[in-house]
Amino acid sequence: MFDESLLDDPDALSRADLHGLLRGAAESGARVRTAARNAAEAGVSALRPDGRPRAVLVA
Repeated sequence: MFDESLLDDPDALSRADLHGLLRGAAESGARVRTAARNAAEAGVSALRPDGRPRAVLVA
């Protein structure tokens, strides 16, 4: 279970992220947008997003 109080304490949050997953999760939205832009620039017409990705679901 995630302790929401960690959100108010960046140092404690960093200590709790034992495997360094938070940075990857935070960067994933930008990676998806970059991949979509690169695909569009390459002429991949099958990829037609309805807009800029706004969220990433981490399970």
